[in-house]
Amino acid sequence: MKTSPTYARARLRLGITAVGTFVVLAAGALVLHAPARILDGVGGTAGADAVALAAVMGLAALVALPYDVLGGFVLPRRHGRPHPAPTRFLAGWARGVAVLLGVSVASGTLLLAAGRAGGRPAALVAFLALTALLLVLQEPLARLVGGLRRVRGARGVIVLEGDDPGFSGGFAGPRAIPVLPARWERLLEPRALALLLERRAAIRASGAWSRGLALALAWNGLGFGLASFLPGAGVSAVSELVTTALGFTLWTFLGLLLLPTPSRRATVAADARVVADEGSRAALAAAVETLDALQDDEPERAPGVEAVFHPVPSVRNRLRSLAGARGPRARGPGAWHVARTALYLSHAGLSLLPRAVHCNAGRPELWVYLPADG
Repeated sequence: MKTSPTYARARLRLGITAVGTFVVLAAGALVLHAPARILDGVGGTAGADAVALAAVMGLAALVALPYDVLGGFVLPRRHGRPHPAPTRFLAGWARGVAVLLGVSVASGTLLLAAGRAGGRPAALVAFLALTALLLVLQEPLARLVGGLRRVRGARGVIVLEGDDPGFSGGFAGPRAIPVLPARWERLLEPRALALLLERRAAIRASGAWSRGLALALAWNGLGFGLASFLPGAGVSAVSELVTTALGFTLWTFLGLLLLPTPSRRATVAADARVVADEGSRAALAAAVETLDALQDDEPERAPGVEAVFHPVPSVRNRLRSLAGARGPRARGPGAWHVARTALYLSHAGLSLLPRAVHCNAGRPELWVYLPADG
């Protein structure tokens, strides 16, 4: 008898399908020169640019809607996972989409203004400035998009409350202030929670966070610049910018395949930094097992599946590595969270993929802070 897939595997299939849909649509639109055919002569002023970009990105949101419904409501309900009521889901989805639509429209309008004023070099500078702004505003934007509530923001830690058990926070702003879910304070033992805070501090102090950010910025900047040279692409007209955005979407997809490797290495290295004895090893093991259960509950994966689709190593691989058994080794310090940082920051270039991946499809609380490793 054929068994139904686990929740984690069902989400992976959903993410593959959603990402594949946008990749095929982007590639097809580029081959057919659809932006030039449909949007030729559209725009020209800031207001007209904004309206045209809103229409394009709104259409993309409608394409994503079936996947969002599956990822945010249908699959969690089918697998007995926490999920919102239908009306609450739709309200949260609409809020998150509206905020990110505004981000995309504002970014695109500014890119066009810069491109008309100074060509591709000015547009690339504007792209990097928009990326930096997304970093600075990440925590307040997460609250706007996901409806998260700030519980506490003192003593160098920001604590956010939300409904999605998979929310894991990250860092806020250029000072890399740790952002933690309030749920962790209720579920984790004090020693385990203290160890995760120590781990976040080690990620920042060791340079793993800054390396991840630098690589994400370089990757996205290179991709946006290259995409602007595709046939029909550019930064001075709506049709050109949409073509650039479609090419940048394909570059973002390439990042989904290549950037998980340095991300996994950074996770393994960060684990090793905070494990000094058997007590800390046991506390970290308990913490990562609890957090994995809150996310997709897949403590072990096939090596090929993990290598291609998962920037965070499985619980079993992390524990094997800590024990010195067979498992992923930290060959080099890695770049912490680079795969998912680059994905969030790709909003600056109007990529179509930041909320289509398996870990956050249909989950607005995870659209800005994608799931992290603890």
